[in-house]
Amino acid sequence: MSQPIHTYIELSGVKLEIIGTYYPGEDASMDCPGEDPSVEIEQILTANGDDIGGMMDFAEELREMIEEAALEKHVNGRADRDEYLLEEHNILRREMAMEAA
Repeated sequence: MSQPIHTYIELSGVKLEIIGTYYPGEDASMDCPGEDPSVEIEQILTANGDDIGGMMDFAEELREMIEEAALEKHVNGRADRDEYLLEEHNILRREMAMEAA
């Protein structure tokens, strides 16, 4: 069963907010070769809240690096308390900016 992902990663010193879906995959059976866990990225947000996900169409290697980092972060543990507070702060900041616009 898929799970939503909302986490932060750092790639080459750039902090990114990743929003998407985690797919746990399935074990191999006699009828099926199995499937590895994977993620589907819906949004890649910068610290300013800009969605740079559309750039991934032009950078296959970068997209793969971001997917691997998001998958590792999701599988190996949830965001710790500080990341959670930062996440909540960024969401509130974006909501306030949208209301002000």
